[in-house]
Amino acid sequence: MKTFLLHHTPKSANQDTWTVTFSLPYIATEYAPAGNGVWYVRTWLGADQIKRRLAILFDHPDELGVHELSRADRASTGRLNWLQGRLEDDEPDESSWHMPRGVWNVLQSAVSTLARPSE
Repeated sequence: MKTFLLHHTPKSANQDTWTVTFSLPYIATEYAPAGNGVWYVRTWLGADQIKRRLAILFDHPDELGVHELSRADRASTGRLNWLQGRLEDDEPDESSWHMPRGVWNVLQSAVSTLARPSE
């Protein structure tokens, strides 16, 4: 799980920070407000994936800053009031092994069948 600092700077009067706040649960497993237009986000997504998912909310790509926190920086986020996100692990990290959900369900079923004691 990675922790990011997101900063939104509207470049036009038509943009509201509430649209970003409303979208955070869908890109994060946990998120916490840090100020006006600034959020901490815990997610398995990478910075580029976050930017792509939120790109529709902005007039210009440079209006959203996404910065991954170092281990020392993450330690200072422990006192924040973290809210639960809705992000599910349906797009695994590119470095992980890919398995279609149907194959995973069949594998789980087979393992549970084999794990049952024989009568």
